[in-house]
Amino acid sequence: MKGTAYRRLTRRAVLTGGGAALAGGALAACAGLGGTGAQPAASKPPVRLSFMSWRPIAMEQFAPAWKEYEQKHNVTFEVDPSGDGAQEKITTMFAADTGPDLFDSNTRNLPRMYDSGFVLEVTKYLSRDKINLDKDWAVLGIERWRQKTYGVPYWAEPFSIFYSKTLFRRKGINDPWEKVQNKGTWTIEEMVDTARKINDPANDLYGMQWGMGDFHGIGPLVWTHLVSHLQYDPQMKIDLQLPQYQSALNTAIDWMTRQRFNITGPSPEMAEARTRLQAGKPAIDRPNGWNLFSSGKIGIHYRSVNDWRRMWNSIGTAFEWDMMPVPSMNGKPGAAWSAGHPVCAYSKTKQPDACWDFMKYLMQDDFQGFLAENQFLMPAKKKHQPRFFRPPEQYKYQHPTVFADVYKKPYGIIWSHYRAGEDATLYNTEIAKVIKGEQPMQGTLQDLERRLNQQIEYGGGENPFKGIRWPIQPK
Repeated sequence: MKGTAYRRLTRRAVLTGGGAALAGGALAACAGLGGTGAQPAASKPPVRLSFMSWRPIAMEQFAPAWKEYEQKHNVTFEVDPSGDGAQEKITTMFAADTGPDLFDSNTRNLPRMYDSGFVLEVTKYLSRDKINLDKDWAVLGIERWRQKTYGVPYWAEPFSIFYSKTLFRRKGINDPWEKVQNKGTWTIEEMVDTARKINDPANDLYGMQWGMGDFHGIGPLVWTHLVSHLQYDPQMKIDLQLPQYQSALNTAIDWMTRQRFNITGPSPEMAEARTRLQAGKPAIDRPNGWNLFSSGKIGIHYRSVNDWRRMWNSIGTAFEWDMMPVPSMNGKPGAAWSAGHPVCAYSKTKQPDACWDFMKYLMQDDFQGFLAENQFLMPAKKKHQPRFFRPPEQYKYQHPTVFADVYKKPYGIIWSHYRAGEDATLYNTEIAKVIKGEQPMQGTLQDLERRLNQQIEYGGGENPFKGIRWPIQPK
């Protein structure tokens, strides 16, 4: 990128996160971490922008780039990293007409925010600046609502599979990346056979960790067949009578409670194993975080691309590990899920143009290159993803681009409407009873489908997600 030298932070700055307050002048204190010394744009009047995020570690990581933006554009940021994931604080602020100029959204909260008039529509800015989200970015599916655009993606979070190369070797399992033909591919039958061979609870080894008790966790077993239990168009609905969904749920139950090679199963023994493997350590998204796969006791781990970067620190050189796509099923390439949350601006900001300038900066080459160079988060802009996915020296054998490939096949996105959070809670609660064998599948699914569909709410009018059909097909 002409005129830009992307900064790579020190290992300490990268690996530490934190709870340090960033409000007020804290960003200025980070100037020494990589600012270029650019002078303020004297021709521009000074602007002060408030930014609320529920992701404090990212706010620390981004500080050097944002400081440089301040200097170049005569902008001062006041960053509040305390907005929780449920976004109760920011919703209260909106109701009191005191919202921040910009904010990291939580996808499930956005539909009601959009219809309540809290979010700045940016359709005109995209058109003016000739930005085609669908062409150059990995869109998240919630940027648009009622055919208008309100948010823009600056990072994306596709899911795929991590696996322990060390356990594969120990159990005499062929590594899919060492095949003579069709390297890096496998079928669901091959994956299940692998999980069975690794699974040995008596010796504290488990074949798989794949959370299948929610809408999205079970999704790959459905979407791979090019159908979906969640649907936006032509009608927003949940279909738990779909044969492929019921087959997927039976498969999930088989893996968790019958064959018991999926450690996310409900048995007391598996619950005890999960507690033991986590060992009281902080979750993987916290500083010095840890997950069950980091223990080296699990063969296959279905999770977000975000875990890749985080596990460099928790695994180190304890064992070798790599990544694989979701396995193919009946000849169809495995479908995965893509999460992520767009950045938005407050509709009542006194600086709408300055807000848009910064939103555009976050999704354009300077900042996307910064994300890729430092490998903080997967850039939403596709051209920068190859740089992000370069394996570090200690893992030079890895294949992280399987995450970028999620968008080259059908995939699922986050279920969103006014009461999507309530949908998720109800679904998780009732499906847990089915998985545990406390309630029969068929009767429970019929009643649950009815209740879930009764909860769907989006303010009436035309379908707000018109044109989005699950699973999303690559363009």
